[in-house]
Amino acid sequence: MGDPNTTLKSQIYEKILTKIIDNEFPMDALLVESQLIKMFNVSRAPVREALIELCREEILKNIPRAGYQIVRISEKKMRDAFQLRLILEVEGLRLGFERMTDENIEELTAIAADSDRIRAEGKSSESLALKMQLNDQFHLKLTEMSGNALIHKTLGETFSLIRRGLAQIMIHEYGMPSPNTTFHTGLVQGLQERNFEKAEKNLNDDILCYKQNVWSKIF
Repeated sequence: MGDPNTTLKSQIYEKILTKIIDNEFPMDALLVESQLIKMFNVSRAPVREALIELCREEILKNIPRAGYQIVRISEKKMRDAFQLRLILEVEGLRLGFERMTDENIEELTAIAADSDRIRAEGKSSESLALKMQLNDQFHLKLTEMSGNALIHKTLGETFSLIRRGLAQIMIHEYGMPSPNTTFHTGLVQGLQERNFEKAEKNLNDDILCYKQNVWSKIF
């Protein structure tokens, strides 16, 4: 049997990371062990282990005798993350294009429709979080069809970094909204038509839309 403490540590890690990604912890806040223990109603060990792991991944940094501070993601790291997305996703599309079934395309069509609907409904913080989740879901599903588990895993990790950056830099520091349009529908149409060039162009445009519409104001 596995160590139950390890499982609990993983759960606490995910809860803290989710709150960081969703911007629930202010950037200038200090995370304190005792407060997190009360928040999650667990013992000290899994909280400490989760915090150590988050520090190892440079998501938090330890301030001795004070607590743990969120590490601000730099604009350069965000640029690097979007460049990595292009590499991973375009290659993933190439690998998965010929093997993609009608059922696969229907799954992507449904996610794209949900994404367009949410983007048209409003600008609340809840809708913004859902926009991000649906966007990630669409691209991860698309990349999953490549059959390359490492590409899919690395893309998931990249999305976590990007979501943190969007929350910290775009929303918290610049007060900027995410773009209200995507290229998901055009991408799906390219898949339906079995037109790789059309699908690839829409994929590239979708990945770069943050830089084109918002990030140019920062960069």
